[in-house]
Amino acid sequence: MTSPDTPPATVTIVGGGVVGLACAHYLSAAGLRVTVLERDRLGSGASRGNAGEVCPDLVEPLAAPGVIGTALRGLHRPDSALAIHPPAGAELLRFLVRFGLRATSRHYTRGAAALGALAKGTFGLFEELEAAGVDGEAHKDGFLFAFPSREYAAEALAAFRRLDAPIAPGGVLEGTRLAEAEPSLTDGARAGFVVERQWSLDPSLFVDRLAERLRGQGAELVEGARVSGVTDRGGRTEVRTSAGTYRSDAVVIAAGVWSRELVRGLGLDVDLVAGKGYSFSVAAEPPPSRLVHLGAAKVVLTPMGKRVRVAGTMEFERDADRFRQRRIEAIVAAARPYLRHADWGDRQEEWVGPRPMTPDGLPLIGPVPGHPRVLLATGHNMLGLMLAPATGRLVAGLLTGTADSGLSSAFAPVRSVRRYSWRVRATRGQ
Repeated sequence: MTSPDTPPATVTIVGGGVVGLACAHYLSAAGLRVTVLERDRLGSGASRGNAGEVCPDLVEPLAAPGVIGTALRGLHRPDSALAIHPPAGAELLRFLVRFGLRATSRHYTRGAAALGALAKGTFGLFEELEAAGVDGEAHKDGFLFAFPSREYAAEALAAFRRLDAPIAPGGVLEGTRLAEAEPSLTDGARAGFVVERQWSLDPSLFVDRLAERLRGQGAELVEGARVSGVTDRGGRTEVRTSAGTYRSDAVVIAAGVWSRELVRGLGLDVDLVAGKGYSFSVAAEPPPSRLVHLGAAKVVLTPMGKRVRVAGTMEFERDADRFRQRRIEAIVAAARPYLRHADWGDRQEEWVGPRPMTPDGLPLIGPVPGHPRVLLATGHNMLGLMLAPATGRLVAGLLTGTADSGLSSAFAPVRSVRRYSWRVRATRGQ
């Protein structure tokens, strides 16, 4: 399925994060009248506080061979990059089981190919947005990956070569070569390498400028509109919110992890849970000259203005909004041995964001089964910022009948949607 029987003229987008705003941009450019409804502030959720990575040469599903064992071995440590808080609940347990079943070489290879196809041309899409005034002040000189040993670095380098990543000449860097490549690192970083061409940008600035561009295109952006239900009948859709009811020819649900509740209102359930990430900023002298991945620590250092954003962790629990200070402290403990002269006591912009996670690591983009005028655009895992323009372009193609069917089929929500048991819902008191 590529589009409703009659192409829509009006679209309501539920969710004003970076994916929803990107969908609005491409739909508006296609000539549709667009309304964006955001439950809080534009860019809330997982859009503003992430590490700002745009790295289409490095896309891969999180469910990779060996990832389960690696994660579980470190789960007992207070500075572990993974945290699972009880009570996990049946939904999270079901997700973790399905995630484990997909952490195989066959699923990983297929997923990496699909993500690579979606990400193809991403730099060009961001350059077009830059030319239109949507500028996140990107750094475009690649990423440095740093590790505590040569063996660790060599293993990671081999994995990136299997992805055909553009590795800088020289391969693994050690000693003075690594120090010259990144003077901000301490001796705790003993080996590393550079992946060329990748970008990092300020996601909050990108969201603000994209919203400004949309307003200039005539899109209606409504903040503080909490959605209570979506209906699809008689060739029209209706979205009920705390700010009123909005009717249109089609709806795009791009509400991150909250998309699950909206789909349940249509009698369906979708495999989607919150994998929360945390970040904060510190001053460092010197700051990193480019984005740095601390491979063993599972922490990313992103230069943003005069400060460094420090981002990391994967936290699973039932409360998508809850902030836990000890997760910030875990990131500090993991990153402290690597970043020279950072003022860890002067942390600012402490943030948590619920990334919408799917068991196979692929986003859900396309019509909700049985509802051709209601599309999903969520489940981007840790790739939402980078894949937002490509997702917006694909959603616009689906609604106008111009989408590549081969590409869209890889991300069709039908693979993760099932009938929702209202009896179970009543038992849970929801």
